[in-house]
Amino acid sequence: ILGRGGYLNSGMARLVQKVRVSQELVECLRAVVPGITEEQLNRVQSEYQERVGHIGPDTVIGLVPNLAASRVANRLDLGGPAYTIDAACASSLIAVDHACSDLARGAADLVIAGGVHLTHDVTFWSVFCQLGALSRQGTIRPFSADADGLLIGEGLGAVILKRLEDAVADKDTIHAVIRATGVASDGREASVMNPSVDGQLLALKRAWSTLDLDPKSPDTIGLIEAHGTATQAGDAAELSTIAKFFGGPTDSTDADDAKRPVIGSVKSQIGHTMPAAGIAGLIKAAMAVREGVLPPTLHCTAPHAGLAATRFRTIGTAEPWKSDSPRRAAVNAFGFGGINAHIVLEEHASASKIQVTIPAQPIDAPEALPECLFLARVTTAELLVALDAGETDTQSGTARLALLDPSSERRAK
Repeated sequence: ILGRGGYLNSGMARLVQKVRVSQELVECLRAVVPGITEEQLNRVQSEYQERVGHIGPDTVIGLVPNLAASRVANRLDLGGPAYTIDAACASSLIAVDHACSDLARGAADLVIAGGVHLTHDVTFWSVFCQLGALSRQGTIRPFSADADGLLIGEGLGAVILKRLEDAVADKDTIHAVIRATGVASDGREASVMNPSVDGQLLALKRAWSTLDLDPKSPDTIGLIEAHGTATQAGDAAELSTIAKFFGGPTDSTDADDAKRPVIGSVKSQIGHTMPAAGIAGLIKAAMAVREGVLPPTLHCTAPHAGLAATRFRTIGTAEPWKSDSPRRAAVNAFGFGGINAHIVLEEHASASKIQVTIPAQPIDAPEALPECLFLARVTTAELLVALDAGETDTQSGTARLALLDPSSERRAK
């Protein structure tokens, strides 16, 4: 079950160019070029369509949203349901919610759930530009006082979910346990650009109502992986939701700031990956509870004013997660248009109790794996020359290529 939007991507744009734009080009030429022949028009159309690129059965996979899920089921020989969900930015957490329901009622014994967003087409960016949601600074700053909008990222992620007793019996590696999920809509009180605090609260209440835990207790939660889009309306609404549900600062947390739980957003590091945003946050939170590390959020030197009403803090560098109770985290994904998802995660008893040592300096970027080819040149023409010549020296430049399994066939394509 995968979260994926039916947005205009580069494949869809090419299809529109090949079918509709090529015909419009012919009609324009017929109107403005006196004496042009049908043979010449057909030649122009054919050459234009050839330059657009190949459209065939293999490229349809990128055009039909559900094939993202059904082809995975085909390749892995899975016999259960295989479908995609479009709930905007909440899509992948809604997929996880569906998966948990199927597991709980015995409709499946194992579910792959996640999300995908591979749409860096200029038309998609233009939508958010027209909405005024993009950062004019060119930096996404969740929960920062100077946040001015989001940046769009790409990515895909998935988790394998099983009933806990089955995973234990099968001796699986258990990274984290999903304790609860909650989903709600904003209803009529919200607009497209202004989310509803009441709708977000309802999702949180539905998740925590199934748990014998007090969300306002100091030891209940150590981390919130927030939606954190870095838009003023979005961050303000989410912080208000968190303050109302988890409570405000207390004397004990005021006295020792290090004991305050942490709030953050992976979007500060990878951008807003739209339908895949929730699964990115879930994976980050699962690794945090497993490893005992409170992960940082970038670009938040001056916190949003709404953070002061909560009992949470942001951190700029990773910290050991010290807790006498099971490490517990919550993940938010609030979809554009008013659908909200909330998931509560907890460490499993098999997780190591040893606190991880945080490196004093940032870890260097890893060297390229042998099965990956990374090339960068100043111009696209130079890049193509290097590719055709079989060069492997990465170098630098704004024309860049990353190629998995760089066989001669893939180099040619």
